[in-house]
Amino acid sequence: MAGARRTHVLNRHGAVSRVLFHVLLLNLAVAGAKLAFGYATGAVSMISDGFHSLTDSASNVMGLTAARAARKPPDADHPYGHRKYETLAAAGIFVMLLLVVVEVGRAALTRLTAGGEPEVTAWSFGVMIATLIVNLLVVRYERRQGRRLNSELLLADAMHTQSDVLTSCAVIASLVAVRAGYPILDPIAALLIGAFIARSGWQVARDTSRILSDRVVMEEADIRKVVMSVPEVMGCHHIRSRGPADHIFLDLHVWFRGDITLYEAHRLSHVVKDLLLQRYPQIADAIIHLEPPPKGAAGGDGE
Repeated sequence: MAGARRTHVLNRHGAVSRVLFHVLLLNLAVAGAKLAFGYATGAVSMISDGFHSLTDSASNVMGLTAARAARKPPDADHPYGHRKYETLAAAGIFVMLLLVVVEVGRAALTRLTAGGEPEVTAWSFGVMIATLIVNLLVVRYERRQGRRLNSELLLADAMHTQSDVLTSCAVIASLVAVRAGYPILDPIAALLIGAFIARSGWQVARDTSRILSDRVVMEEADIRKVVMSVPEVMGCHHIRSRGPADHIFLDLHVWFRGDITLYEAHRLSHVVKDLLLQRYPQIADAIIHLEPPPKGAAGGDGE
């Protein structure tokens, strides 16, 4: 069983890396197009959106590095494995988003104070619409793969890219406003983009902080139902779970009759563990503490 689970982990990390590499190539193309036309026309909203897309590429590189590190098996220094490197990479995406918010705000405020009007052409609209379509496809692809692989890194990156869809719509609207004679809406759109990015950053920070702070992952009732399906089990308590959604560490106390041998109790604990791993393959390991039932419980004389 351990060998099969190890193979599953390696296959999963390989699949995550392939998704990130495909998305990286698309994000680089999108960012390059936006920045090139943004600087050529002087549209600060398009430039801001280009920087936003560029952080998508940077986060993809960080994700690829983290996914490679996460593939390493547990060792003496990391007995629980290296899976949280993915979570740290997701936290790195949050830092990248903060930097982008600062850059976008600076560029927008500079345009508002210094003035100026961007040049809007048919090519500007063509680039934005084409990159918008690419972003929509990327979000759909990455979110679907993230759910299939239970990867918070892919889901966080998809959320990041989704903000590109919203900001691209804001940029298109600002280009229309500039053509209509309202150039001030270009830097205002850039500030709106900054708000979108900040919101995405908050969502990524919220999700990663839950993992890094060991927030409960699984419902106690679900675990108890599986444990109590073993006839010899008299009860369980102190159920705790932590980790990412696809790499959960579980520990719990299970009650057995006080008059059975240690050998038999140990055998039964493995029956419980195997059932848990079979029912919930996302559990990386389950530590079961053997106890006699507490006083007051049927057949119990323990503490």
